Amino acid sequence: MRVAVLAEQNFNLIDGSTIWLLNTCKLLALQPDFDTDLLLRHRLTTRLLADELPTGITLRDAEALCAAAGRPGPLAEGGLNIADLPGIVLAWEARHGAYDRIFVRGTELLTRLLDEPAFCDRIVGYAPNAIPDVTQPEPEWVQFGRQRRMPVVVQSETAKRALETLSDYPAHVVHAVPPVVFQEDAPEPRHDGPATLCYSGKIDLQYGLDWLLDLCADLETRPPTEGEVRLRLIAGKDTRRKAHPDFFAGMDRLRARVAQGDLAHVELHSNLPHVQAKALMAGADFAFCLRHNRYDDVIEISTKIVEFCAMGVPPILNDSEFNRSLFGADYPYLVDISQGDIVARIRGIVQQRGTPTHDLARDRALQIAGRFSAPALAAKLGRAIRGHGRPGVSLSPAPRHILIATHERKFLRQMTDRLLADPGIRLSWETWASSVKPSGQPHVPADVDTVLCEWCCENAVWHSHNKRPGTRLLVRLHRFEAFRDFPERVQWDNVDALIVVSEYFRDLMVTRFGVAPERVHVMPQYIDWHELQRPKLPEARFTLGLVGINPFEHKRFDRAIDFLVALRARDPRFQLAVRSAMPWEIEWVWSRQDDTRARFEAQFARIFADPDLAGAIRFDPAGPDMEEWYRGIGTILSSSDTEGCHTAVIEGMASGCLPVVHDWPGARSLFDGHVYERMEDAIAGVIAFATDADQPARRADLSRGVACYDLERCAERLLTL
Repeated sequence: MRVAVLAEQNFNLIDGSTIWLLNTCKLLALQPDFDTDLLLRHRLTTRLLADELPTGITLRDAEALCAAAGRPGPLAEGGLNIADLPGIVLAWEARHGAYDRIFVRGTELLTRLLDEPAFCDRIVGYAPNAIPDVTQPEPEWVQFGRQRRMPVVVQSETAKRALETLSDYPAHVVHAVPPVVFQEDAPEPRHDGPATLCYSGKIDLQYGLDWLLDLCADLETRPPTEGEVRLRLIAGKDTRRKAHPDFFAGMDRLRARVAQGDLAHVELHSNLPHVQAKALMAGADFAFCLRHNRYDDVIEISTKIVEFCAMGVPPILNDSEFNRSLFGADYPYLVDISQGDIVARIRGIVQQRGTPTHDLARDRALQIAGRFSAPALAAKLGRAIRGHGRPGVSLSPAPRHILIATHERKFLRQMTDRLLADPGIRLSWETWASSVKPSGQPHVPADVDTVLCEWCCENAVWHSHNKRPGTRLLVRLHRFEAFRDFPERVQWDNVDALIVVSEYFRDLMVTRFGVAPERVHVMPQYIDWHELQRPKLPEARFTLGLVGINPFEHKRFDRAIDFLVALRARDPRFQLAVRSAMPWEIEWVWSRQDDTRARFEAQFARIFADPDLAGAIRFDPAGPDMEEWYRGIGTILSSSDTEGCHTAVIEGMASGCLPVVHDWPGARSLFDGHVYERMEDAIAGVIAFATDADQPARRADLSRGVACYDLERCAERLLTL
C-alpha cells in the first residue's frame, strides 16, 4: 500500500508537532505493507529531524514536489500555498504513481483535500484537539469528513468520545492513537549533584515559561548550598513573539546571561537534533510541563510528556481532569495553578528528589509510558490508515468485484467501509430510487463476479430474472420486505444465497416461498463488537434503555412504560432512557390515518400526569453515538411486537447490558433465556443483576455471548458466501 504523509508543520523547526510527525513516520515504517512518502510543504533547509527518519520513509520536500508539477521557482517563506497543493500532489502522482492513502494533519489541508473528488476517498485525517467550540460554526473539515466517513486519528479516548458525541462522527472511523515513545530503557535515577528540572519545547509564554523566568530569578537570590537546583531549558521555536514583547525580552536577557556564563544554575540549549535533546531530557530529575489556563480544555496528550515518562522523569503537571485521568488523582506532582505562588511550589517539588514520593512518581511515569509503546501504537495507526487489522491479508482468496444493488445503504455502511479497505475486493453500486424503481437501467458490468441485493425488493426481482451466467447472486432480506409481494416474484432458483436475520425468517422463506433450505443463511445484523467494549458509567446499574419507539404498533412504547412502572414499584431507583426520534418528527408516523397519534398522545399524557413517572424517564435524541450512549445503560429492553433481529439488543449485550425481550416472533432463536411472554416476569432478574457484587463478570459473559456478530466475523461469512 502506497501511503503519503502530508502535514502543515515545517520540518525544519523542532517542536512537539514536528516530533509527532517524525514519530508518526517511525510508526508507519513498522508496517510491512506500507511504502510511505513524507510530503513537505516547505523546502528542507536543515536535516536535524530528517536524518532521524527511518529506512522505508522517503522524504519529498516542496522543491521536489514543485519540480514534478512543472512549477520550479522560489518558494514563499510560509511554504506551498494550500490552495495549490491538490494540483501539485496530483502532478506528482501522475509521474510517480497514485497513493492509496494520504494521512493529513492540518484543518485547512483537510478541508481543501476533502473538497476534491480526486482525494476525498483516500484521506485519513489527524485531529490533535477534537473538542468542538459550540459557540462557533462547525469546521468544514468535520462536515466534509463526516459526510465522506473519513477515518480520523485522535490522541485519546476522551477526544474520540468528544468527536463521536459532539460532532456525530461515526465511532468506527475514529481511532485513538496517542503519541508514541521510542525509548529502550530508562536510565537509573541519580542522587548526586543539583536536582535538575528540565523544560523541552517551544518558547511560548502560555507554556508557563514566565514561571521559569521567575524561578531563575528566585534561584539567583539563594545561596548555592540551599536546596541546589539546576534548570535545563531545551528551546524550540519562538511562538507569538510580537504578542508578548516583555516576556521575550526577558528570554533574550536570559539567553545573553547564560551565554556569558553569569547563571551557573541555568542551562539553555537550542536547535538540537532530537536524539541529543532526548539524552538531555533523560538526565533530568523532573520535567516542567505546566501550562497556563488557556490550555485547560486541551485533551491531547503532549508528546513531550510521554517522552519524559518513558525516560523515568516524572512531569510536573496541571491539576486537571484530563491529567488526573491519565496519571491518577494520587499522582504527587499535580499543581493547581489557580492557587498562585507557582515558583515556591515548583521549588518544593524539585527538592523531593530521592524521596519515596519522587520514587512513586517515577514508577507511575514509567507505567504510563508503557501504554505508548511503538508496537501497540503501530498496529493502531496501521489499522486507521489501512482500514483493517491484518497487513496484506484479504478476506477473499481471489480478487472479487461485487456489485451492490440497493435503494437504502444504512444497514451496510460499516460493512462496505470494511470491504473497501480490503486489497482483494472492489465494490460498485447500482442505486435504486426506491424499493420498486431503479435510478437507471439495471446493468451488471462484465467484470462483476457477484451481485448483492441489499433488501429483497424489486432489485432482487430484476436480478433474479436477469442473472448473467458465471456470476453469483446474493439477496439480503430484512423484516420489512418479508411480508410484501417481492419474495413471491423472485426467481429463487437463480439466487445462490439468501441471507436472513433470524431462524424465524429462514423458516418463513422456506415454507411460504419455497426457497431451498440449503440456500438460506441466518446472519443477524452485524455490530462493531470491539467499539462497544467501553466502561460503564456508575448510573448504568439502575438505568433501562429503550432504542426506538416508532411506529407505535411495532415498538410498543406502552409495554416498556408498563415494565418500568412495575419495576419501580419493587425498586424506585430504576430509570428509563429512551433513545429515539419523537413521533411528531416523522411525517409518515404522525400523520397516519389511524389511531397512531392518539396512542402516542395517551402515553405521553400518562407520563406527564405522574410526576414520579415523569422524573424517571428521559428522552435522548437519536444520533450515531450509540457506543457512548450504551455506557450509561445497564439493562436493554425490547418491548416490540415484531422485529427482525433487533440490533439494539445485540449491541446492548455487547456493551454488557442485561437483555429483557418480549416474545416477538423469532426472539427466542436469538435471545433464548432472556425472552418473556410477560416482561414483568423479568423484574426479579433485573434487580438481582443491578445489585450483583460480581456484575462486571456477568456483563463480560453477556458481551462474549454476542461476539460472533462482530463486523469482522460477519464480513468473513459474507465473503464465504
